[in-house]
Amino acid sequence: MIRGRVAALAAAHLLLACGGDEAPVRPLPEVPPEDTLFVTVEAGSYVSASGDTVFVEAFQLSRYEVTNRLYLSLARREGLPEPPDPGFMGVVDYLWRRPDSPVVNVSAAEAAKAAGAVGCRLPTIEELVYASTLPDDPAARYPWGDLEPADAGGMVSYLAGGEWDSRGEDGFLWTAPVGAFPLSDRGLADITGNVGEWTSTSDSVWALVHGGSWLSPGEEVTSRSIGRLFPSDRAWHTGFRLARDL
Repeated sequence: MIRGRVAALAAAHLLLACGGDEAPVRPLPEVPPEDTLFVTVEAGSYVSASGDTVFVEAFQLSRYEVTNRLYLSLARREGLPEPPDPGFMGVVDYLWRRPDSPVVNVSAAEAAKAAGAVGCRLPTIEELVYASTLPDDPAARYPWGDLEPADAGGMVSYLAGGEWDSRGEDGFLWTAPVGAFPLSDRGLADITGNVGEWTSTSDSVWALVHGGSWLSPGEEVTSRSIGRLFPSDRAWHTGFRLARDL
């Protein structure tokens, strides 16, 4: 069970903080069970922006984006470096002091390796697009329907108002704690907005990122929003979610 493996990992590394000339290792924060809760996304299809019908096999997706506390445990197990602090004004030591916020500033390769630590993987872009559609209306623009975020009210973390100085209108200046907004009809939190999510899909040069983020205006947090970053990029608006096959 993922929860058990993460808990054992945290306990083991507490033993490292002892004696010698080495600096003490910071005790890992406890990872609550909801951080590794999975939702089954049933098989189905959607029509892509190019008009093609895309079929997606059933799979499982973590309800929440990977949190700072979960990433710390996975990274320590895999020997991954802690991501650089995003430098959010007014937020000190984001990775450690915002445990329930989504991790950012990890590369696609680091995200994939961290996911593999618990027998998971990064989802494909097709899986994330499909998972963010409405089950009863897959053609809807957003996970909640066709209302723009400003009209839907409190559905997503995004660049509210479309201007930097008005970004706090959604309640958060930067990222929001995972689950701060309503779950989608598929039972997923922040499936668009909050942080863009790395996928395993690549066109050989770019890695694809789904869903927009806290840094995106309303028209960019749609179900079919797809961004591109270099796989080695670290971005203060990009994190990831865990996926696994049934």
